[in-house]
Amino acid sequence: MQKLAIRYGSMMFAGFTLFFLLMNLFGLASNTNLRIFNFLIHMGFIYFAIKAYRESHRDTFPNYAKGLVLGMYTSAIGVLGFTIFFLLFLTINPALMLEFKEVLPLGKYLNPFTLSIFVLVEGTAVSLIGSYILSRVVGMQMSSSN
Repeated sequence: MQKLAIRYGSMMFAGFTLFFLLMNLFGLASNTNLRIFNFLIHMGFIYFAIKAYRESHRDTFPNYAKGLVLGMYTSAIGVLGFTIFFLLFLTINPALMLEFKEVLPLGKYLNPFTLSIFVLVEGTAVSLIGSYILSRVVGMQMSSSN
């Protein structure tokens, strides 16, 4: 389970980072509506991690708790890695931090650390809910394919 989490968590981190850098390149990094694509990246890698685990353990009794743990572990690697990257990026790029301060409702209270904490909390919440749902989805898919 650990190898799967590291593999898919690293790919999740790479997906978040590449998407952010691409949006920054096009001047869209402060557009918070584009977070929906982070959600898709997030759910995609959780899904593939859980599915890979379930396919390699077909003979065991389906247990959504293991899928939840794997999804959280995978997300911890991807989200925590991106949070650290985001903190460093905002620290060395004050112009982007200023953009976020202008577009976000609590902008005047934000700094690179607090904004990174928001990313971490949002990522953790999405991980918990998404891991549970996707664990159930993969379990149903595996049950119907038998």
